[in-house]
Amino acid sequence: MTPETLKQAAAGMIAARDAGGVFNRLPMALRPGSAEDGYAVQDEVIRQRGEAGQALAGWKIGCTTKVMQEMLDLDSPSGGAVLVPNVLASPASVPASTLYNPVAECELAIRLASDVPARTGGHDVASVSAHVGTCMTAIELAELRHADLEATHVGELIADDFFQRAVVLGEERDDWQALDLAAVTGTTTVNGEVRGQGAGRDIMGHPFAALAWLADALAARGQSLQAGQIVLTGSMVAAAPLKAGETAHCTIDGLGIVSLAIN
Repeated sequence: MTPETLKQAAAGMIAARDAGGVFNRLPMALRPGSAEDGYAVQDEVIRQRGEAGQALAGWKIGCTTKVMQEMLDLDSPSGGAVLVPNVLASPASVPASTLYNPVAECELAIRLASDVPARTGGHDVASVSAHVGTCMTAIELAELRHADLEATHVGELIADDFFQRAVVLGEERDDWQALDLAAVTGTTTVNGEVRGQGAGRDIMGHPFAALAWLADALAARGQSLQAGQIVLTGSMVAAAPLKAGETAHCTIDGLGIVSLAIN
């Protein structure tokens, strides 16, 4: 994609997201046809949003678990940006009138204590753990907003931050080292009904393996994770559909509970 088509594609993404509702595909000439193009558009969206005063808060990683890869028929993770205005504290509520096909995802989130530089040979669980300050339970509020998901290329999903609408953060815990994060259980309930359970190991074997993947993916794009940023490591549980009047709760052993009401 040329610099001009990147700008136009990013502007189209922003306009569609701000308008809300169903997301129709961009004109053919502006559609990212590869993951590389998708990330280029995503970066341009971040730049344009930043110019408008919406700073980058961190990142979300999608499709890190088998259950989510099967749900979306993908075989690898993907990354998306999280902007400051889209970060909510638990308990949170969002008007149903502002959402389109919302779903809740139960995630383990981290906040970085230090920058994560590129590493020769790539990062692993041990190398990224040295940069983690706190861990917390989180809900990613996503929207299944694409009009023709089956026809939509993964590059288009990446450019659109992979369905992300907002994130809800729980209490930050700095004693996470006492937990076996691969063994913790995550549970999603909606109005008290259990919708699914998963474990930390379902996220690429360990939640920090997803963090390592993101660090390497950003390094390949000439970027890096920064101190203070949040990272959602992927849903432990299949996304739970939500509708008006429902409240989702996500719990992770040792990290607490997070709630999101759709009103």
